[in-house]
Amino acid sequence: MPVETHLVRVADNATPSQIEGILKALVSIGGRVDVIANKSIIATFDGDYSEVIKRKPGVLLVGGVNFRGRTVRKVVKRSSQ
Repeated sequence: MPVETHLVRVADNATPSQIEGILKALVSIGGRVDVIANKSIIATFDGDYSEVIKRKPGVLLVGGVNFRGRTVRKVVKRSSQ
């Protein structure tokens, strides 16, 4: 399968060592970790390995993400003065 961007959702009760194991698994399959935020990991890796990542302890779900070439809208936060 081609390399795709995936969302890996980490369980709320995952330990730091389980999260470290997930990250090591992603790197060991040749993946690239793009973003880590709030128990979510966005990583790019071959879709054939998604089942391997799903079986890691602490993983809640793994799903492909497709932005379809759209640009991400810039969000400007304004504060009242």
